[in-house]
Formats: sequence, structure tokens, C-alpha cells
Amino acid sequence: MVHDLPKKYSKEIEELIIRFDTLQEERVKTYNTFEEGIKNYIDSGPEYDFVAYREVVSNVTSEFKRISEEIINIEKNLRDAKVIDIADIILAIQDCEKRKLQLTVEHHLSRQMVADSDGSDIEKNVEKDLRRKLGKTVEEINEYLTELRYIIYED
Repeated sequence: MVHDLPKKYSKEIEELIIRFDTLQEERVKTYNTFEEGIKNYIDSGPEYDFVAYREVVSNVTSEFKRISEEIINIEKNLRDAKVIDIADIILAIQDCEKRKLQLTVEHHLSRQMVADSDGSDIEKNVEKDLRRKLGKTVEEINEYLTELRYIIYED
């Protein structure tokens, strides 16, 4: 996302912005791991390999926690440095990411319910609604990331 930052930022601020970008990329990779975990879990049904899925959940939970803590620290440091516009966007992204994680967990549960229900319309509709909400949340995150780019690169 961020490359060759404009010279309007100090080296410390530049490093915080670049670190945030790296952490967002790590978060995307962690979500991919999480999605692969639920796919493998559902595919292991009807006996379900819960032990393997629990390990994936444990690993991604630890990774999400680490990433979130670092991003919260970045946001605080930017706020302390009076780079409020960027700090506010990072805070908004964090709120969206929290909602995205909650929706992802609910979506995983709904996917298992669909698999277990032999395709009941109720479960399918719940899963579809959660997928739609997830898509909207991802769009919101991407809008904030675009806004962040505009702020960083504006003259």
C-alpha cells in the first residue's frame, strides 16, 4: 500500500505508517489461514477434525491479538505525535477489523450449520446474510485504506 512516502513526514512517522501497512498485510494473510482452516474443518465432516480446527483458531487468535496490539500502539504514537488524521483512520480501521473478526467467527459457525443441516433454507439465508455483512465490512476497510492513501500522498 505505502511506498516512497512524501517527505512531509518525519522518519519516525514514516516508520509507523510503513509498519501499519505491513501489519495490515499480515492480517490479510492471517484471515486467509483462518478461511483455509474452516474449509478444511467443513471438508472433514461429518466427523469433523475439531482438534485441527481448534489449533488453527488458537494460532490465528494469537496472531490477530499481536497485530491488533501493535496497531493500537501505532495509533497511540501517531496521536501523541499530533498526526491525528492518520490516527483517526487507523482507529476506524481497527473498529472495522474487530467487527470483521466477529462476523467471520459467526460466518464460520453458520457454514458448519449449513453443512450439518443438509442445506436448510434458514441456515443458507443466515450464512448468505453474514457473507453480505462481511463483504460490506471489507468494503468499509478498503475505503478507509484508500482515504489513508489520499491523506498520505496529498500535496
